Amino acid sequence: MKTIKLIPIVFLLLQTFLVPAQEYTFLSKDLHLMTDKEMIDNQVQITNTIDLFDIHGNAIEPSQLNALMVSKNFFPLVYGNQKHEAKAIVFRATTKKEKKKKIAQMQLTDPNADFISGEFAKDFTAMDVDGNKITLSKLKGKIVVLNFWFTQCKPCIDEIPKLNKLVKKYKDVAFISITFNKKEVVKKFLKNHTFNYKHITENDPIIDDYQVSAFPTHLIIDQKGEIIFRKIGDFIAEMDVKIGLLLKVN
Repeated sequence: MKTIKLIPIVFLLLQTFLVPAQEYTFLSKDLHLMTDKEMIDNQVQITNTIDLFDIHGNAIEPSQLNALMVSKNFFPLVYGNQKHEAKAIVFRATTKKEKKKKIAQMQLTDPNADFISGEFAKDFTAMDVDGNKITLSKLKGKIVVLNFWFTQCKPCIDEIPKLNKLVKKYKDVAFISITFNKKEVVKKFLKNHTFNYKHITENDPIIDDYQVSAFPTHLIIDQKGEIIFRKIGDFIAEMDVKIGLLLKVN
């Protein structure tokens, strides 16, 4: 089964300049502040099942995880158990020095940081859940929107109604979702959720080719086959504008 990563690996580099650990009485006493080495050696993963808190012990919604992890204004302190499993994250405000360093590190490791509008999209051929073959190169001349997601990703699920509105608004655009989930899992999900994209499942190679490491990731490919938009998270309003402009220009 593919390991789920909800955030860029930049997080693993941040704890190297932690200030001395503060005791948080609202955390279980069997948890400890995890170090870089501990997380890297044990391949610790950060998912939306981890308990999230502010410094006062107030619970934070799991849907805020991605935004907080990449925010320059908040610093994540990861606490784990004796089995080296991450169990809680406390978010505190960054200092000026930390904010500057975090921005610099994010620019180095963010998969979108080196994205240049106009890069040609890598071709792929795959079957969707209905047994239809999709070849990207054969869609040249149309706008293509790709959504990388998975069925246990709450931010991915929360934005589906907005994505469906785009599909309804732009009938001449090809909307395609890509996931590592098995076909049976996605089909079961679609029985309870209306998601009007074409769905490609069980496709790690496409995910790897597009260097996707956080979910949801959205790409817009123009009529010439060039990627003109790549964002992690809910940027549906911006996608709407981009698609509208592409249709007007062409």
